Amino acid sequence: MAKVKGPLLSISARGQIAKSLVFLSWKGLDTVRKYVIPANPKSADQQTQRGYFSDAIDAWHTDGYNTLDVAAWNLFATAQKAVASGYNMFVKYYIAAKVATQTWTKLTKYTITNITATGAIIIINVASDKTGKLYIGTKMTSMHAEYAGTFNEDKYEFSITGLTQLTKYYLYIANTAEGEAARTGIYSFTTLAS
Repeated sequence: MAKVKGPLLSISARGQIAKSLVFLSWKGLDTVRKYVIPANPKSADQQTQRGYFSDAIDAWHTDGYNTLDVAAWNLFATAQKAVASGYNMFVKYYIAAKVATQTWTKLTKYTITNITATGAIIIINVASDKTGKLYIGTKMTSMHAEYAGTFNEDKYEFSITGLTQLTKYYLYIANTAEGEAARTGIYSFTTLAS
Protein backbone atom coordinates (compact mmCIF):
# COMPACT_ATOMS: atom_id res chain seq x y z
CA MET A 1 0.00 0.00 0.00
CA ALA A 2 1.51 3.31 -1.03
CA LYS A 3 1.28 6.54 0.99
CA VAL A 4 0.23 9.50 -1.08
CA LYS A 5 0.36 13.27 -0.66
CA GLY A 6 -2.19 15.34 -2.51
CA PRO A 7 -3.72 12.37 -4.37
CA LEU A 8 -5.38 13.17 -7.68
CA LEU A 9 -4.23 16.79 -7.33
CA SER A 10 -6.44 17.28 -4.26
CA ILE A 11 -6.19 17.37 -0.49
CA SER A 12 -7.61 13.86 -0.13
CA ALA A 13 -9.35 11.20 -2.17
CA ARG A 14 -11.65 8.33 -1.26
CA GLY A 15 -13.01 5.50 -3.38
CA GLN A 16 -12.03 3.60 -6.49
CA ILE A 17 -11.01 4.55 -9.99
CA ALA A 18 -12.09 2.27 -12.83
CA LYS A 19 -11.74 -0.87 -10.71
CA SER A 20 -7.96 -0.44 -10.76
CA LEU A 21 -7.02 1.76 -7.77
CA VAL A 22 -8.61 2.43 -4.39
CA PHE A 23 -7.88 5.60 -2.43
CA LEU A 24 -8.52 5.42 1.32
CA SER A 25 -7.47 6.64 4.73
CA TRP A 26 -5.75 3.99 6.84
CA LYS A 27 -4.71 4.78 10.44
CA GLY A 28 -4.79 8.48 9.62
CA LEU A 29 -2.67 8.15 6.49
CA ASP A 30 -3.87 8.76 2.95
CA THR A 31 -3.08 5.60 1.00
CA VAL A 32 -3.71 3.98 -2.34
CA ARG A 33 -3.83 0.28 -3.19
CA LYS A 34 -4.75 -2.00 -6.04
CA TYR A 35 -8.44 -2.81 -6.41
CA VAL A 36 -9.09 -6.47 -5.53
CA ILE A 37 -12.19 -8.60 -5.34
CA PRO A 38 -12.04 -10.55 -2.08
CA ALA A 39 -12.21 -14.32 -2.24
CA ASN A 40 -15.30 -15.96 -0.80
CA PRO A 41 -14.41 -19.56 0.03
CA LYS A 42 -17.41 -21.76 0.68
CA SER A 43 -15.68 -24.81 2.08
CA ALA A 44 -17.34 -26.80 4.86
CA ASP A 45 -14.81 -25.48 7.40
CA GLN A 46 -15.41 -21.88 6.31
CA GLN A 47 -19.18 -22.33 6.54
CA THR A 48 -18.80 -23.83 10.04
CA GLN A 49 -16.66 -20.87 11.12
CA ARG A 50 -19.19 -18.42 9.70
CA GLY A 51 -21.89 -20.24 11.63
CA TYR A 52 -19.92 -19.79 14.86
CA PHE A 53 -19.54 -16.10 14.10
CA SER A 54 -23.26 -15.72 13.37
CA ASP A 55 -24.15 -17.58 16.59
CA ALA A 56 -21.84 -15.32 18.60
CA ILE A 57 -23.47 -12.19 17.20
CA ASP A 58 -26.94 -13.58 17.97
CA ALA A 59 -25.84 -14.49 21.51
CA TRP A 60 -24.54 -10.98 22.16
CA HIS A 61 -27.78 -9.38 21.00
CA THR A 62 -30.33 -11.81 22.40
CA ASP A 63 -28.90 -13.33 25.59
CA GLY A 64 -29.87 -10.43 27.86
CA TYR A 65 -26.57 -8.70 28.55
CA ASN A 66 -27.39 -5.55 30.54
CA THR A 67 -25.47 -2.27 30.51
CA LEU A 68 -23.21 -3.41 33.36
CA ASP A 69 -22.39 -6.63 31.46
CA VAL A 70 -21.52 -4.67 28.30
CA ALA A 71 -19.39 -2.19 30.30
CA ALA A 72 -17.60 -5.17 31.90
CA TRP A 73 -16.74 -6.64 28.51
CA ASN A 74 -15.45 -3.22 27.41
CA LEU A 75 -13.29 -3.01 30.55
CA PHE A 76 -11.98 -6.52 29.83
CA ALA A 77 -10.95 -5.39 26.33
CA THR A 78 -9.16 -2.40 27.88
CA ALA A 79 -7.37 -4.63 30.40
CA GLN A 80 -6.17 -6.87 27.56
CA LYS A 81 -4.79 -3.78 25.80
CA ALA A 82 -6.82 -4.96 22.84
CA VAL A 83 -7.59 -2.63 19.99
CA ALA A 84 -11.10 -3.99 20.15
CA SER A 85 -14.40 -3.44 21.91
CA GLY A 86 -16.03 -5.63 24.52
CA TYR A 87 -18.26 -6.94 21.75
CA ASN A 88 -15.18 -8.10 19.83
CA MET A 89 -13.77 -9.80 22.94
CA PHE A 90 -17.07 -11.58 23.57
CA VAL A 91 -17.18 -12.85 19.98
CA LYS A 92 -13.55 -14.01 20.26
CA TYR A 93 -14.21 -16.05 23.43
CA TYR A 94 -17.50 -17.43 22.15
CA ILE A 95 -15.93 -18.65 18.90
CA ALA A 96 -12.90 -20.08 20.75
CA ALA A 97 -15.29 -22.13 22.91
CA LYS A 98 -17.13 -23.45 19.85
CA VAL A 99 -13.89 -24.33 18.06
CA ALA A 100 -12.80 -26.25 21.18
CA THR A 101 -16.18 -28.07 21.07
CA GLN A 102 -17.23 -26.58 24.41
CA THR A 103 -20.73 -25.45 25.29
CA TRP A 104 -20.94 -21.69 25.84
CA THR A 105 -22.89 -20.84 28.99
CA LYS A 106 -24.17 -17.30 29.23
CA LEU A 107 -23.52 -15.35 32.43
CA THR A 108 -25.69 -12.23 32.44
CA LYS A 109 -27.43 -9.59 34.53
CA TYR A 110 -24.69 -8.88 37.06
CA THR A 111 -25.89 -7.31 40.30
CA ILE A 112 -24.07 -6.40 43.49
CA THR A 113 -25.70 -6.00 46.89
CA ASN A 114 -24.76 -5.56 50.54
CA ILE A 115 -21.51 -3.68 49.87
CA THR A 116 -19.73 -3.10 53.18
CA ALA A 117 -16.21 -2.11 54.23
CA THR A 118 -15.06 -5.73 54.04
CA GLY A 119 -17.32 -7.51 51.57
CA ALA A 120 -20.24 -7.71 49.16
CA ILE A 121 -22.65 -10.15 47.57
CA ILE A 122 -22.34 -10.67 43.81
CA ILE A 123 -25.16 -12.27 41.82
CA ILE A 124 -25.15 -13.30 38.17
CA ASN A 125 -27.71 -15.20 36.10
CA VAL A 126 -26.73 -18.57 34.66
CA ALA A 127 -28.81 -20.92 32.50
CA SER A 128 -28.24 -24.06 34.58
CA ASP A 129 -26.21 -25.40 37.51
CA LYS A 130 -22.58 -25.26 36.43
CA THR A 131 -19.36 -24.87 38.36
CA GLY A 132 -18.83 -21.13 38.72
CA LYS A 133 -15.95 -19.26 40.30
CA LEU A 134 -15.41 -15.60 40.97
CA TYR A 135 -11.91 -14.12 40.72
CA ILE A 136 -11.22 -10.80 42.44
CA GLY A 137 -8.30 -8.43 42.97
CA THR A 138 -7.28 -4.79 43.20
CA LYS A 139 -5.93 -4.64 39.63
CA MET A 140 -7.62 -5.40 36.33
CA THR A 141 -4.73 -7.63 35.38
CA SER A 142 -4.33 -9.42 38.71
CA MET A 143 -7.44 -11.10 40.13
CA HIS A 144 -6.12 -14.14 42.00
CA ALA A 145 -8.43 -14.45 45.02
CA GLU A 146 -11.00 -17.13 44.19
CA TYR A 147 -14.54 -17.70 45.51
CA ALA A 148 -16.91 -20.57 44.72
CA GLY A 149 -20.48 -19.67 43.91
CA THR A 150 -23.71 -21.05 45.35
CA PHE A 151 -26.25 -21.99 42.68
CA ASN A 152 -29.82 -20.95 43.47
CA GLU A 153 -32.51 -21.61 40.81
CA ASP A 154 -31.04 -19.61 37.90
CA LYS A 155 -28.30 -17.60 39.60
CA TYR A 156 -24.86 -17.88 41.12
CA GLU A 157 -24.43 -16.03 44.39
CA PHE A 158 -20.97 -15.20 45.68
CA SER A 159 -20.44 -13.93 49.22
CA ILE A 160 -17.17 -12.00 49.23
CA THR A 161 -15.43 -11.30 52.56
CA GLY A 162 -12.05 -10.16 53.85
CA LEU A 163 -11.81 -7.03 51.67
CA THR A 164 -10.15 -3.73 52.63
CA GLN A 165 -12.25 -0.62 53.20
CA LEU A 166 -12.35 2.18 50.62
CA THR A 167 -10.61 0.02 48.00
CA LYS A 168 -11.58 -0.47 44.38
CA TYR A 169 -11.89 -4.14 43.43
CA TYR A 170 -12.08 -5.77 40.01
CA LEU A 171 -13.70 -9.14 39.41
CA TYR A 172 -14.87 -11.57 36.78
CA ILE A 173 -16.83 -14.80 36.88
CA ALA A 174 -15.96 -17.92 34.91
CA ASN A 175 -17.42 -21.38 34.49
CA THR A 176 -14.95 -24.14 35.28
CA ALA A 177 -17.06 -27.22 34.46
CA GLU A 178 -15.65 -29.86 32.11
CA GLY A 179 -16.67 -29.24 28.49
CA GLU A 180 -18.20 -25.86 29.35
CA ALA A 181 -16.96 -22.36 28.64
CA ALA A 182 -18.26 -19.16 30.13
CA ARG A 183 -16.89 -15.94 31.48
CA THR A 184 -17.88 -12.38 32.07
CA GLY A 185 -16.09 -9.17 31.41
CA ILE A 186 -14.44 -7.32 34.29
CA TYR A 187 -16.72 -5.62 36.82
CA SER A 188 -15.61 -3.22 39.53
CA PHE A 189 -16.85 -1.80 42.80
CA THR A 190 -15.44 0.11 45.77
CA THR A 191 -15.85 -0.99 49.37
CA LEU A 192 -17.33 1.41 51.89
CA ALA A 193 -15.74 3.01 54.95
CA SER A 194 -16.09 1.08 58.19
